[in-house]
Amino acid sequence: MKIDKNSFVTIDYLIRLGENEFFPSSGQPEEISFCLGWGTMPPGLEAAMLGLAVNDSKEVSLSPQDAYGEVDEELIMEVPRGDFDPDLDIALGQVFETQDEEGHPLYFMIKELRDDTVVIDFNHPLAGKTLEVSYTIKEVREATPQDLQPEGTCSCCGGEPHSH
Repeated sequence: MKIDKNSFVTIDYLIRLGENEFFPSSGQPEEISFCLGWGTMPPGLEAAMLGLAVNDSKEVSLSPQDAYGEVDEELIMEVPRGDFDPDLDIALGQVFETQDEEGHPLYFMIKELRDDTVVIDFNHPLAGKTLEVSYTIKEVREATPQDLQPEGTCSCCGGEPHSH
């Protein structure tokens, strides 16, 4: 079966960000499953997968516009340290989950620690970066009605924070 819109796809992937910078940071490919066409993966990556089949491998270069977008400065904010639990050890690069007004999960990363404030960033960690993505198709099947549930409850993602 070839990949088309609304396929359920499993891939092994590795993202190279520079000479010695990888995601996952181990430098070893990681497996992920998702519904194509539902915005789970960057649009440029999804487009490059169309028509591929199991065991096909490919490497694509994604500009920020085709990947996770440019860094949006409006998504970087300085908040009082008091907004965090005083017993919590806050560290640079740490990711936290919160919710928007509709109860959807939002993730932010600690960008900078200051004396009385913390700079947090709601941008995707890979925003603003050109990505070299290599991947191998491991499974392709037609998405089931359960796979096509609205974003946030999609069984493709398991409700876990995304790091791709």
